[in-house]
Amino acid sequence: MTFKVKILGKKEIIVDAGNTILEAALDQGIDFPHGCRTGNCGACKSKKISGEIEMSPFSEFALETEEEKLGFILACRSVPWSDCEIKIVDDQQNDDLDGIKIKKLEYIVSRFKKVTNDIYILNLQITSNEEFTFNAGQYAELYFDQCKEKHFSMANSPNSNELEFHIKTLDGGEVSNYVKTILKIGDTVKVKGPFGNAYLRNNHRGPIIAVAGGTGLAPILSIIKASQEIEMKQPIQVYYGAQSEMDLYFLEQFEEMTKKNKNLSFFPVVMENSGNKTFRKGLVTDAVIEDIQNFDGYKAYLAGPPKMVEAAEKILTSLGIRKVDMHSDAFYTPYDEIKDT
Repeated sequence: MTFKVKILGKKEIIVDAGNTILEAALDQGIDFPHGCRTGNCGACKSKKISGEIEMSPFSEFALETEEEKLGFILACRSVPWSDCEIKIVDDQQNDDLDGIKIKKLEYIVSRFKKVTNDIYILNLQITSNEEFTFNAGQYAELYFDQCKEKHFSMANSPNSNELEFHIKTLDGGEVSNYVKTILKIGDTVKVKGPFGNAYLRNNHRGPIIAVAGGTGLAPILSIIKASQEIEMKQPIQVYYGAQSEMDLYFLEQFEEMTKKNKNLSFFPVVMENSGNKTFRKGLVTDAVIEDIQNFDGYKAYLAGPPKMVEAAEKILTSLGIRKVDMHSDAFYTPYDEIKDT
């Protein structure tokens, strides 16, 4: 026995009795968004238009009870028992950048604070009525006086009235020297953007892992703030690596965030010995491997030095996370010359 399933915007497929819509679609060459295939990630979420469909067990993070009542299904768990018609609910891949335009706007420095030996927090306030719209996790070009533009990730939520950037100063860098010796409150900074594809996928319902190194914490912080604002309910684990305890920052802020949100976990990891017994020791990727055995349905957000991001991508891929479920904007040319995350 077979059933016909019409996928709006694509072609009609034939599904054998007992087979899932997703498996049949993929076998017949349909480009159907999917991830785990086990009902954990929500990437294959669709809307039933007509017909009789039975679903196998799935994760509450992938499809909520209210959504199921409204006729939403997970194609990977859906077995048709009649001819059906469905519509794919995309994971924002095609429309999540709609309405976001690249702009170059003028800001003034409203706050400026040194938080470690070489990291500064820069807050900027807009000087016009224009809005700088971006997705959590994206970055912008900053123009300091006559310096060559540099790339920094926004650390604030997209809903914030100010932009926040975390700037790591390196010896000999043009922007680094300007920030350390000249920049002051009230100065003008031009901001162009947003750029980048490592932004939060709001519709993802599976678990999330974020791995950050150094000031790569900035885009991850933006992602976490945004995820909490829209009340994403799945587990979110943040691993933050640094050379030593002295290189860590924003620990108190994350501690407060984890107290308020039971779904959020935060793990600082340092290479050198630390007097703080709550810090993990070693490579940040080792801590990830130690904690998580099954990466089914995960999305990963990676930010930091390119070598760390490359290593994390290779390890996570070997452990089962698909490339399309890993999001990073790492640069592969000299770090200080191209991008400070």
